[in-house]
Amino acid sequence: MEGRRLKVLLGCYACDPGYGSEPGMGWNFVSNIAKHHEVHAIVEEGEFKETLTRFAAEHPEAVEHITFHFVPRTHHELLRKVWPPSYYWFYRAWHKKAYELARELDKQEDFDIVHQVTISGFRCPGYLWKLGKPFIWGPLGGFTDTPWCLIGSLGLGGAIHFAVRNIINGFQKRWGREARAAARNSAAILTSTTKAVEEIKAFWNRDAVLMNEVGLEKYAGTEGVSPCTHEPGTPLRICWAGEHIPRKALDLLLHALPKCREKMELHVLSKGPRMEAWKALAHKLGLDGVATFHGFVPRQEAFQIMSSSHVFCITSVREDTSTVVFEAFRYGLPIIALDHCGFATVITDTCGIKIPIRTRAQVIADYARHLDYLATHEEDRRRLSAGALERCKDFTWDAKMQVLNKLYAEALEQQ
Repeated sequence: MEGRRLKVLLGCYACDPGYGSEPGMGWNFVSNIAKHHEVHAIVEEGEFKETLTRFAAEHPEAVEHITFHFVPRTHHELLRKVWPPSYYWFYRAWHKKAYELARELDKQEDFDIVHQVTISGFRCPGYLWKLGKPFIWGPLGGFTDTPWCLIGSLGLGGAIHFAVRNIINGFQKRWGREARAAARNSAAILTSTTKAVEEIKAFWNRDAVLMNEVGLEKYAGTEGVSPCTHEPGTPLRICWAGEHIPRKALDLLLHALPKCREKMELHVLSKGPRMEAWKALAHKLGLDGVATFHGFVPRQEAFQIMSSSHVFCITSVREDTSTVVFEAFRYGLPIIALDHCGFATVITDTCGIKIPIRTRAQVIADYARHLDYLATHEEDRRRLSAGALERCKDFTWDAKMQVLNKLYAEALEQQ
């Protein structure tokens, strides 16, 4: 296979070069695989066709080895508002149409590899594995449960939602028929957390390859970055960024700040449904002169705030791997996060601090303790800062493609 451009069919429901999250993940896989192989990508039509068509017209060199095939998804907005899980009914119907298209395309192209990329959740893997070609699945997400001891930090609605999700998730991981069928017929399974690797082995009796769903281009522009120095006696500038929704659990950090002995300064980026509640909590905790809620700001302004900070805090209680981790690394920011989700894999003791989860009170106390430590131990903080810049090298797309190309070759050999 070495040197040969394979024909790769990608199941990529969400794909958009202008966004993060699932669409951005989809685009990154499509565009980087296309640097090595001939890619045919099946994408949802309604949300992504217009953007991708325009992008292709403006940047023809970026899609030179990519052919997009669009399949529309029917949906019912009112039904989804009344019964949110109805989304999966229409998503499965889309996958059935995508599979019928894939069968016709395979007759014409005779694909070497079939790879299901997005949406990354394990519950609805689609049907491309039925094509009878070497099938790669992932990186898979959705395995992470919300720690029961932190459910109370999510507000009433969030607590109910994630408690129910934990129960359903446990059932689906163990006995979900679609996931087990896709796993049984996969040449390789990719997933983003060590916990998921363990559960895939336990529940599906399959080995999985650890691969984060997000990555960096090259060395991500870290050359020449000069992280801020923290001067003794001045506030330690903390940055927090993310959508203001229950699972991001900013309240954990807000409750930690009054417990800090040293001066702190918190900068909160972005916005969302929980923003006003978190502002009210900050006021109640006496943080009016400590916490600044910037709301949604232009990308460059957000990066300016990050680059002028001394540490980055992540409080998410359910997530695979957020792109914001790598943005923080790019600016040499040590990260304090829960020893949970994808953060448990990405963050090491060379670039950050992971907080074990035993009780809510313990988590809050640990955030305060570690912030105080970094505020008074600049040499250690700078060591972690240098480690954050170095850690970027491990998550470039070039590094990911080395793994993927090896998996593709092994899958073909096993055929």
